[in-house]
Amino acid sequence: MIVEIKINNHKLNWRERLKADKSPYEYLKNIENLHFSFIGDDDRAYLQDAGIYNHEAEDDLFALRLRLNAGRISVKKMLLISKIVKEHDLDIILTARAQMQLHGLNGDNVLEVWKELNENGISTWQTFGDNVRNIVTDVYDGRGHYSQIEVYPYMQQMQDYILNKPRFIGLLPRRVSVGISGNRANLNSFFANDLFFALAEKEGAQGFNVFLGGKNSELAQDADVFLKPNQVVQYFIAVIEAFHLHGLRGVRGKTRLFHWLQKEGMEGIKKQIDKEHSLSYQTAGTLLLQRYDKRTSERLKDKSYVYTYYTDFARVNADTFIKLADFAKEQKAEVRLGVDQHIYFLGLQNNVTPFENSNTISTISACAGNEHCNFSFWHIKDDTKYLPLDLIQKHSIIVGFSGCIKGCGKHQHCDIGLIGMKTSAYGPTSEAARIYLGGEHTFGLNVARYLNLMVPKESLSGFLEVIIEEFEHSKYNEFEVFSKEILNTYSADFLSIWFLCKLSAKKEVFLEKNVEVLEEVCTKVEKEILSRNFKGLIPSSDFKPLSEISRLSKNLWKIQSEMSA
Repeated sequence: MIVEIKINNHKLNWRERLKADKSPYEYLKNIENLHFSFIGDDDRAYLQDAGIYNHEAEDDLFALRLRLNAGRISVKKMLLISKIVKEHDLDIILTARAQMQLHGLNGDNVLEVWKELNENGISTWQTFGDNVRNIVTDVYDGRGHYSQIEVYPYMQQMQDYILNKPRFIGLLPRRVSVGISGNRANLNSFFANDLFFALAEKEGAQGFNVFLGGKNSELAQDADVFLKPNQVVQYFIAVIEAFHLHGLRGVRGKTRLFHWLQKEGMEGIKKQIDKEHSLSYQTAGTLLLQRYDKRTSERLKDKSYVYTYYTDFARVNADTFIKLADFAKEQKAEVRLGVDQHIYFLGLQNNVTPFENSNTISTISACAGNEHCNFSFWHIKDDTKYLPLDLIQKHSIIVGFSGCIKGCGKHQHCDIGLIGMKTSAYGPTSEAARIYLGGEHTFGLNVARYLNLMVPKESLSGFLEVIIEEFEHSKYNEFEVFSKEILNTYSADFLSIWFLCKLSAKKEVFLEKNVEVLEEVCTKVEKEILSRNFKGLIPSSDFKPLSEISRLSKNLWKIQSEMSA
C-alpha cells in the first residue's frame, strides 16, 4: 500500500502524503524519543494512531483513548485506571463507542501513562486516526433476554486481525466504525457504523444481514448480503482489505466508506469486497430487529440481575470508579461499558442499588464538549441543564447532543438531536442550538432532519417542551413511533413554523397525521394548516417558509435577547 500511495502522490490529501513519506508504524517505533512539549502537526497525526490526542490550540494538553473491545473491562483494569487517574489528577470520560478517554495529561506525563496502560494490557492503539475503531455491540450481548447469538468471540477475532498490525496502523483511507449485534432488540442503534452486522434469519437459520456506509450523518445501507455466524469474521476482513486497497484517498472530507459507496455504488464495492474472500453467501434475510422495551425487567437469561450506574453525562471521577470496581469485585459481577456512556454490572444475585446517584437519566448521549474538545462550541455536559430533563427521563426520549457538526453525540441517530453552536441572529453572538427531529433509528429507516432554525440556549428547554407536549398529546407511547406516524409526514420547514407558532401564540393545538405526499418544502396544504390554526401569525400572501422561520424566531428571541442585555 505504501508503494501505491507514492505512485499516486499528486492525488493524495495531506494525511496520505504523510503516510507515504513514513508509515505510522515506522514513526511510532521511536515514540520514546519524542519531545512531547515540542510537537508539530505531523507528530499529532502520527500520535493519534497510538491513541494519543493533542490539539495545536492547547499544545501542552493531551488525552488518551483506551480501547475496550465490546466495552468489556475487568476489575483489575478498572483499579489500574483509577490509580493512574488519581496519581495524575485526570478526568475520565466514557465515549459513544464504549471506550474511555483520560483527559488532563501533559507533555511530562503522557508517555509514562501511555506506557503503563499498554504494558498492562489496556491498549490505546488505533483509537484515533485512520483505523478500525473500537468495535461495538449491545451491552447485553450473550446475556440479555433479547440475545440470540453471542457476538463477542467474533469481535475478538476481528480486533485480533487489525490491532497492532503494521499494515493497518493508521493506513486505512479513513476511520472505520464497526458494529455487530446478535440481539433481537438493542439499547441503541448501530446503523451509524460504516459496517454493521444485524441479526437476521434466512430459511430458518439465524445469521447476519450486512449494512455498509453509515456515519454520524448517514444510515448504513442494506448490502443485500446474509451471512452465517461463522462467515462474519471473514467478511469483515474482506471489507477492511477492500477499503484499504480501493477506498478514496483524495479530498480528506470525502474519504469515508460512505463516499466510496457513493462513487462506486453498492454493487461496485461489493465486487471489490468479494475479491477478498472465498465465501458463498446468500442474499439478505429477514431482519429480526424489534424496538427495545424499556419497561422490561433487567434480569438476564440466567435469572441474575443487572445494575446500571448512570454516569454524569459520560463523566466519572476516580473515587467513584474505585468504588464501582470494588463493588464489581465483591459481587463477582461482569463490567461492561455501554455505547450510551453508562456502566453496567451483570450477573448480580440480588437486585441492588448500591450507590446514590444524582443522575438518573439514561437516554442522553453527550459529546465531550469544549472542556475537552477544541471543535465544540458548548460545554455540552454542563449545558444539559438547559434541556427539559424531567420530561426526557419521563418518556425515555433518546437525545443526541453534539458540540459541532462532526456529530460525536450522534444527533441524527436519535429521537431529538441537538448541535450546540453560536449565532448572531438575535443580537450579539451567543450560544444557540440546531434542532433535529424525526429519526427512525431502530430499523435504520431515517436520520433526524434539521429544522432550519437556531434556538438560543436559554430558550432551549421551552422550545423542546412544546415538541414533547405534542408527543404527549399523541396516542403513541414511544417518541420514535410518533416521529414516524406524525412528524415525518410533514416537511421540516412546516415543523419549524408549527412549533414557533405554538410557542408564540401559546396555543394548544396538535398535529394529526398528514395524508398528503411528503415533500422537502412546505406545501400548499401545510400552509393552509398553519393559516387555519394561527390566524394573524401567518401572512395570507407572499408566504416563504425560510423567511417565516426567521421572522418568527426573531420575534420570539431577539426581544428576549435585548431584555436580558
